[in-house]
Amino acid sequence: MQEAVRWIPIYTTRRTIAAFLGYPYLFDTKGRWIGVVTPEGRVYATNGTYVGYLDPEPKFARILRHVATAPLYPPIQPPKPPPFSPNPGWTVPLPPPPPKLPPQTIDVLAAQPELLPPHASQEILR
Repeated sequence: MQEAVRWIPIYTTRRTIAAFLGYPYLFDTKGRWIGVVTPEGRVYATNGTYVGYLDPEPKFARILRHVATAPLYPPIQPPKPPPFSPNPGWTVPLPPPPPKLPPQTIDVLAAQPELLPPHASQEILR
């Protein structure tokens, strides 16, 4: 199954790789499941709490959070664990410089990575 997954690297504003998206699942660079992404681009932690959204800029995938509106998103039903995970040894190209963050917006994986902790039952992935 892993061969059929299209992997998208997720970067921080500092241009470092911070995660991988194998839609709809989000993994940290160690291959641990940390969240899910909805079709609308909303990002939720594995417990169903809203974290932020994928940057709409297609050349620079990063997870952003608008501080003022984040509390407006209710939690979702936690998803089932993924049946696959990325290879933690992957290397990825350096992305282009990102656009400036919108006002009152933070880069989640750079400023608040604790919003996306690894799922408690990582043995499912191995």
